[in-house]
Amino acid sequence: MKIYRTNDVALTFLNDIPAIGPRLPSKEDALKVAKSYLGMIDQLSREKKGNPRCSIRFLKQSDGRYTLVIKGTEMALETLSNLDELMLQRFKRGLKRNLFILTCFFDEPEGKLSCLALTEGMGAVLYSPG
Repeated sequence: MKIYRTNDVALTFLNDIPAIGPRLPSKEDALKVAKSYLGMIDQLSREKKGNPRCSIRFLKQSDGRYTLVIKGTEMALETLSNLDELMLQRFKRGLKRNLFILTCFFDEPEGKLSCLALTEGMGAVLYSPG
């Protein structure tokens, strides 16, 4: 499995669906962040019954990189910061089905980068129409 990475963010593809998330130093940190994401996404999906869709936007930061914002009808969640142009383009090219997985990645002791969606089944599958 190929994982694209920066200092702050990682991206891989699971059955052609992009899985993106912050890159954290330990599995424990990754689990904490993933659980907080899942709680906030649960709130987003409860905003409007029968329509659990979200929209995603990329806000340009002052340093030229981007922040991923997931927006529901009444609430927005800034999830990833410091996405560079190359990572953003890889992610957008992978959004063929309008599905993506928000998860976390962590550095293992032997230097390998792991994805929580694979190791622990932790991640949210999100649908973002067009």
